[in-house]
Amino acid sequence: MRRILVIDGHPDAGSYCAALAHAYTEGARAGGHEVRLLKVRDLRFDPILHGGFTHPQPLEPDLVEARDAVRWCEHLVIVTPCWWWHVPALLKGFIDRIFLPGVGVDYLERPPYIRKLLKGRSARVVYTQNSPQALAVLAREDLFWRNMRRAFLRHCGFRPVRRTLMAGMRSADRSRRERWLREVRALGVAGR
Repeated sequence: MRRILVIDGHPDAGSYCAALAHAYTEGARAGGHEVRLLKVRDLRFDPILHGGFTHPQPLEPDLVEARDAVRWCEHLVIVTPCWWWHVPALLKGFIDRIFLPGVGVDYLERPPYIRKLLKGRSARVVYTQNSPQALAVLAREDLFWRNMRRAFLRHCGFRPVRRTLMAGMRSADRSRRERWLREVRALGVAGR
């Protein structure tokens, strides 16, 4: 059994992403995993990293708990919509504030110039987008996925990093959305 942290990154509690995060969490608990569900929209924090990495900004109590949950987990699941080829601003602010040097990475003066602090953990990104997947890949080389996988999660040491994409949300009917919920729940049961 695994320690799993599910991050619901949608700012709207009534969203389909919130339903996906709940389905994964429910499945993981049914699979016997120890699960924590973190809803970014419910946290009280300033999403702006005002001083960058050069001027330390104290973490608010909710972010201290979130940081500790990231360190605790063996498997991280991020559920988010893809907006403008990126995550919503609130989730981006959360990432900026949590995965700082000392948590996600340490920067070194000599090669390899970086120490990945979250090695030994796996990750999955469950995301929705309105456009069909083929169009996203052809038009934008799936910039969202490349950024999440390479520039963020692998950069911090997560491996493997997998995805579950619900493309074509705008045209997805009720039966397709219910099928996706079942698929995500099954991923939770398996702890993947």
